[in-house]
Amino acid sequence: MTTNYVRINPPVVEFTDVKAGKVYKTTVTVTNTGITSKRMRLLEPTSKLFKFRVTNTEAPIAAGLSLSGTLEFRPEKDEDVCDRLLLVLEDKAIEIPLLAFSPACSLTMESLADFGSVMANSQVISKEVELTNQGSAPGSFQVLYDGDQSIRLSPSSGILQSGATQWLKVELCTDRPTRVREEAQVKLQNSKDVVLKIRADVLEQSLELQDLEGDRLSCLRFGPVFFGTSRVEKVVLVNNGPQACDWMVGFDLQRSTDAALLERSVRNRATAVDPSTVISCVPNEGRLRPYDRTTLWVCFRPVSRRRSREEQKTSGASAAASKQDFSLFLKFHTVGSKDGFNQQQQQHSTVPPHNGYCVELAVTGSALPVSLVPSPGHSFSFQQCLMGERVDVLCVLHNLSPHLPVTFKFRKMANFITDPPSGTISPGQSQDVVLSFAPHQMGTFKVKQVLEVLGQVVHLEPSSIKLRLRSFHTITLHLSAVCRAEAAYETPKLNPGITPAVTNETGQCARVPSSELGRCVGLVRAAVHSTAKTRLHSHGQSQSHRRNQSLDGRRRELLAFPNDRACSIRPASPDTTYRTIFTRVERYRYEDPDFSFTEEEEQQRQRHRDHYLAFIRSLRKTRLQKTTARLLGEVEDNIDIGLRPAAGLLTPQLSLRDLESNHSQEGHSVDQGHSQLLTTCMLAAMETRSRFRQVTEGINALPSTNQEVADCSRTLTVQQLHQVVIGPSLIDFGEVCVASVCVRNLDLVNNLQVYVWVQLELDCCPELQRSSPLSHVLPPLSRATLPLVLESTKLGKFHKSISYTVNSHHRSHVLVQSQLVPVVLQLSQSQVVLSPSPSYLAQSGYRGTVTLVNPRNHPADFTWRPIITETGLAFSIRPATGTVEAYRELDCEVMWHPSFSSPLEGQFDLCVHQGNTAQLRCLAKLGSSSVQLSEKHLVFGSVPLIFPSVRTATLHNTGHNHAYFQVLDVYPLPGMVVTPTEGVVPVGGQAEVQVHLNPGAVMKFDTRVEIALRNMKSLELRHIIEPPWWTSMW
Repeated sequence: MTTNYVRINPPVVEFTDVKAGKVYKTTVTVTNTGITSKRMRLLEPTSKLFKFRVTNTEAPIAAGLSLSGTLEFRPEKDEDVCDRLLLVLEDKAIEIPLLAFSPACSLTMESLADFGSVMANSQVISKEVELTNQGSAPGSFQVLYDGDQSIRLSPSSGILQSGATQWLKVELCTDRPTRVREEAQVKLQNSKDVVLKIRADVLEQSLELQDLEGDRLSCLRFGPVFFGTSRVEKVVLVNNGPQACDWMVGFDLQRSTDAALLERSVRNRATAVDPSTVISCVPNEGRLRPYDRTTLWVCFRPVSRRRSREEQKTSGASAAASKQDFSLFLKFHTVGSKDGFNQQQQQHSTVPPHNGYCVELAVTGSALPVSLVPSPGHSFSFQQCLMGERVDVLCVLHNLSPHLPVTFKFRKMANFITDPPSGTISPGQSQDVVLSFAPHQMGTFKVKQVLEVLGQVVHLEPSSIKLRLRSFHTITLHLSAVCRAEAAYETPKLNPGITPAVTNETGQCARVPSSELGRCVGLVRAAVHSTAKTRLHSHGQSQSHRRNQSLDGRRRELLAFPNDRACSIRPASPDTTYRTIFTRVERYRYEDPDFSFTEEEEQQRQRHRDHYLAFIRSLRKTRLQKTTARLLGEVEDNIDIGLRPAAGLLTPQLSLRDLESNHSQEGHSVDQGHSQLLTTCMLAAMETRSRFRQVTEGINALPSTNQEVADCSRTLTVQQLHQVVIGPSLIDFGEVCVASVCVRNLDLVNNLQVYVWVQLELDCCPELQRSSPLSHVLPPLSRATLPLVLESTKLGKFHKSISYTVNSHHRSHVLVQSQLVPVVLQLSQSQVVLSPSPSYLAQSGYRGTVTLVNPRNHPADFTWRPIITETGLAFSIRPATGTVEAYRELDCEVMWHPSFSSPLEGQFDLCVHQGNTAQLRCLAKLGSSSVQLSEKHLVFGSVPLIFPSVRTATLHNTGHNHAYFQVLDVYPLPGMVVTPTEGVVPVGGQAEVQVHLNPGAVMKFDTRVEIALRNMKSLELRHIIEPPWWTSMW
């Protein structure tokens, strides 16, 4: 310090951390920094604890020289001391402060605990605040906070050594979205109180759906599409949370709009539609970083379902393919929440409430059948034509759909041509199509012309969706046509006229049927002239004969031309008939009996055929019977061993693994490509199967077999991870007594077809250290239970996040919370009123019961302590001490000991060891009674002097309650005593009052004794005494 050209070193003298009995020294120097000499003197402090040795001179101190002195400090006790040195400079005085500080603490800490923005995922997060003691002595601190229950500070108090650092832990349970603005007061020894500000923004893990323009999307309307076609829309999934999340897509509703509206009338008729066949989402799972977004493709592809016979009978054939409206809900769900699809299924809620862990997208659409109708029908017949010619038929295609156009295409077919081969028909319009038959070969053609209806059909890929124009519906047209070649007949050579018989000329190729008579006119003009016009001599067949002839196609009629055969008149075939040209009379046939069979011979030939055929069949039957008998003889014999066929045999039971082997193979194939969306029914079915496969023994803690090692080392997808249920996500133990043991079960459910390894981490939670085992290898489709054991010795709210891993890759947590409370006993009633019971004895007629209830999980030891007042206490409780087991009750008997002077009111304290204290008030209610004296006058007569005499009075109780009496004046006269002073008169009984008289002088008088009765009017007993007599001895 420099003042008026003087420098003082040190400017302030401080002795820190001083202790009693020790000596502390320092040097104080004053230097003349001016240019002239100055007079300076240092004066000692006023305190005796300081001693200052200095040599002051009267001569001035030259410039640049200094004056020094030694200061000693000898503290007598540990306390702070303050004094001063006085520097006299010329005619001015300057003070030099002297300060001595005893050892003290100096606590400092941060005043802000800022968690920032965190996610509300029911996890307990913590932040540490540094508390440092910079002093030389230990210091204490205390945290005062009674605000939000989700915030916990530990330790709440303590002592911090010198130079040490204590971390104050602030724990925040993020079980709900909130904004935390709390303050906690921290009291520091020897320091000002510090206000610790706790700041946090607990945000909900919010998923949001948007369209491509960034607007919020709640409903996706696809509009009308044909059954079998697809329509794709893009949506954007946004993670508005501050933490990365794994998401997946599932269904929450699997009913169409018609089924929902007609649920009452057609609930049993409606056929369930698998929503995964109608709606697809690619990708259907993934991971979003904080505040990230991704584009999803949602595909609507309705498939027409097959109707049952009952539906067809009910609705008719016209309704085979009708319009169907769909209203489905896509649920975008985070994997961290285990109360997703099943909870909504159990609540039967059509539209579940929106929350941050999931967002729903309503998807609506209409599926229309293809209404493309060909006219005039589905069958077309072409006229007969020759090869190289062309026949056309007009076909009109009508699009009866009022909403959608139809794109068609005809498949190429040999010998048939369509014009146009393809096209598009607007809604409600028609299109003319020319079907042409241009044969390139002969024959009869009956073909099916396929008319394809084209539309956009989806092609699913793991990361995208592609639409391709494909055929999704076909219509079959039946085409029939005949192509023939021009017939080249060989011209018959006939006899042109009547020739001499000697020539016997016959024709060649003369087998001409009657239908081809016209082409022979030029050959035999004279023989067939005007034959076609002649009807006069037609003795042809009758209509019935013609009908029989047309039915018998094998019979053929030929024309008989002149001289068309030589010599014999026998026809070439017995089934061939010849008729004349003009009269159509059947020409005579002659059969030579020498060369033909008779009817008997024909029948005999048939019998021979039947005989040999029956013989061959009998040989075959005999051979088969012998073979069967030989096979039965190999497995059966004549020895009976007493076995009944199929006795004791049971139907083999197939395991779920056998039944679902095919499903598992399909599942592996699906995982390799596009995975199917999970639905509520699928998850419920899997959980039901796993619930009934409770595994209690044989669970390995570590993977041991090759299959277990292979399965437990794989990384699960988001959908697979959602099927591994570790829950409930919140385990609430409720109120748990300190130093007690409470157990809750944690369910481990594996709905997958592979092994899963689940490990719990409890190193950071000593309250749950008794829980075991902490590692499970879950078999496929199984369920196990892990008992969590809670035991703590600290009162207050307890919440911890228990972390677990699945296959050592996927980490999550469950929240464990409880309220640790002391043991407590509750009274069934705070006041007991005892009424008289005449059936009991007089000394035990007032009894009652009070029940001690233990509502908690630990036995409670208790003691009844009476509160004794100035009037005393006439009540007792049994048992006076005891134990009430957890969740049990104990009845205690309260008794009043009656007498005339017994108080009617009393109080007891129920003291629970290491627990609460309750007070019980006891009241006795007296009943009315009727007591009478047998004699109201008690006459002693003449009694001897100095000798005792006794008279007895009797009290009778004619009431319904016991009566209690008291003699108010026990000594009414000198030498007279009334006993007993108090007593009881039982119901229907009596009590005696004795009067003892021992006169010491001759007297005569009449006196009264009052007998007071409790709760009724008192009685009077009159005593009459005559002078005593005496006898002279002389």
